[in-house]
Amino acid sequence: MSMSEYEKENHSEWDNLFPSTLEPGLPADFSEEDALFAQELGTLFSAPDEILPPYYAQTLLQAEDPRYSVIDNAFAQRTSARVFRSLKLRRRLFRRRRSALSILGDTLREVITRKSLVAWAAVLMLIMMLTVAFTAPSFEQGVSMLLRGSTSGVIKVKSYPNHVHHNYPVLSSYNIYPVQAPLLTTERVLHFNIYWPRWIPANYALDSINVYEDPGNTWADGPIIDLVYDVDTSRINPKGTGQIVIREFKPLEQVLQVVQDGNAYPISPDRYGDNPRAIYVDGQWLTTGKMPAQIWGRGGRSEVIYQHNGIVFWIAGDQRDGIDRKALWNLAQSLQIIPLTPHSLMKNVMVTILLPDNSNLAGGPFTNDILFVASLDGTDGQYYMTMSAYISGKLSSTIIGRGR
Repeated sequence: MSMSEYEKENHSEWDNLFPSTLEPGLPADFSEEDALFAQELGTLFSAPDEILPPYYAQTLLQAEDPRYSVIDNAFAQRTSARVFRSLKLRRRLFRRRRSALSILGDTLREVITRKSLVAWAAVLMLIMMLTVAFTAPSFEQGVSMLLRGSTSGVIKVKSYPNHVHHNYPVLSSYNIYPVQAPLLTTERVLHFNIYWPRWIPANYALDSINVYEDPGNTWADGPIIDLVYDVDTSRINPKGTGQIVIREFKPLEQVLQVVQDGNAYPISPDRYGDNPRAIYVDGQWLTTGKMPAQIWGRGGRSEVIYQHNGIVFWIAGDQRDGIDRKALWNLAQSLQIIPLTPHSLMKNVMVTILLPDNSNLAGGPFTNDILFVASLDGTDGQYYMTMSAYISGKLSSTIIGRGR
């Protein structure tokens, strides 16, 4: 049995099962050979399934009928012209040869247009630079170094920044004295737990605890607390301040200390040299009383900036007393929360709460620090301020140098 006969037999069986798919009857004038040829074509091509032989449609068309005549190449152009004419649109159907004079004119117009675009671009760039200079002091100078997993750290600048809000003394008609409160009561109103060092350099002991309360503060979550440790002068004659201060606060915004470039060093950075675990700062800003009014002084204050559980620690000592980077880092690593209730000695510890009117009493190693504050969502701008301006509470009503 040939392949065609086999397919024909299968096709007959299929038609018996599904009568609706039977082919229509053949014309009466078909011979036996025509019928066999038609059946042979039926096994190769299926009209119901749209499997048609080549030129099948052309064979059905009448060559004499003008409706089936082949479209010439100009038909598309005539149709396009008719459409544009009905829509009253201007369009050139045929390209004309351009003269040398017209080509030269188009070239000159293109050059002039490009020059005007360059000029407009230069004007826009100048406007952007002026806007940045006057509204965002953080762009003046500086590169930030952030702690690992924190929005705190330092911003390194070449010189003392402009647009810094300072504290100017204001005479008050009344004086509110500092408030003394038990440590247990104070800790309940703080928005974080107090961390205490398990290790302190020899001959240092806790002298006082200060809390800075400013209801108008926008960058710290609640008050700031200082643990002040003084050296035992009966055993050691300090060459520096003889003091170690641990400042603790919980930031609401990005708060960076402004440090002169070359005086901030990362501690335990990642493998790429970024995102340190802590930052060591050598020196601080000093007031000269002449020009320049502020300069960076090295070799005095030493400081480690550290963060843990959302709390930022500024730990400062004096290098002249031997409190160097290693000592401060060991102290930072020893910080932990100590429950106050089991410690009977802590129950009698008092805390000094300094209000804005007591700013003249505030001192310590952070008074002259410059802070760069930027809101995390970008809604409150960016600005520089001194630490004394925060303590004085003058920022509750106005902030000079804020980017708007």
